[in-house]
Amino acid sequence: MKLLPALLLSGVLLTACVDQDYDLTKADFGNASIGDENSEFKIPLASIHVSMEEISQDGTDIQALFEEADIWLPSSADQVDISELSRNAEYRHDLILETIDEMKTDDRKLNAIVDLTYRSYYAQFAEILGLDPWGTPDPSAYAAAFAQAIESEFLAGQIETLIEQVSSDFLASIRIDSIEYALDPIDLDDTVIDMLCENLDPEGTPDAKNTLALYGTISSRLPLSMHLEPLFMPADIALSIDVEAGDEPSRIPETRLYGDDLRSILDGSNVRIPIELGTYYRNFGFDNDSQNQLVIQLHLVKRGGLKLEF
Repeated sequence: MKLLPALLLSGVLLTACVDQDYDLTKADFGNASIGDENSEFKIPLASIHVSMEEISQDGTDIQALFEEADIWLPSSADQVDISELSRNAEYRHDLILETIDEMKTDDRKLNAIVDLTYRSYYAQFAEILGLDPWGTPDPSAYAAAFAQAIESEFLAGQIETLIEQVSSDFLASIRIDSIEYALDPIDLDDTVIDMLCENLDPEGTPDAKNTLALYGTISSRLPLSMHLEPLFMPADIALSIDVEAGDEPSRIPETRLYGDDLRSILDGSNVRIPIELGTYYRNFGFDNDSQNQLVIQLHLVKRGGLKLEF
């Protein structure tokens, strides 16, 4: 398996989002310029835009997931390690206890929890609150019963225990489904493909001069760091990249390709892209530009001479 530290897969596969300016058939190489071992040709490959809806869990997009997470998390937690939430019960417990303490002194947090539990967990809480879990929900009656319960010496502990149980289950379950694509063939002129793929130094050549490589950048509007490990089949090319949150694009390191790799990408493949969430930077907030959550710029660089046959 060849390891390519890049996010090529999710870029190439979003064919509807590839700009005309990044079309290899438009690359201008002059009048059969061949060059030598010191020549370098940089070629734009694709500009890709990944939407909010594509980054989801069981059909719920990532922003909606974290809107609920924000309610269960204490306001004081500016940065939250999502991977720790999923595997470290003590880490979750400590955060949820802070949330419960905040709920007792902050009406905004209390109201948010009341509203969320009414909308999403009514049956579980109604039983403790003395309401009919299968009856017609009444938001006013529910809010009044909830407020009375947390002031009750008898019921407050039960409510807090249920809040911890429900919130812990939710926070531990946060994940992003693997993105699956069928890559359609990319229609490039055979002359361009041959020009890029032929006369490359074989894999393992010391101090190779005639090489082909992929590089680029990934810009993220998401308030999260992420680790992605796409698998490109049937070429058996695995990719790995860390995407940082913030205004600065994450660099896709230059990665060596060979002729068969590029031809396989252009011929079409099936791709599976697992995504592991890292740190949630709550102060960053989500961006409303739902179509541009990830923007991927991909380029090829060919080093060494180009041979054109007419």
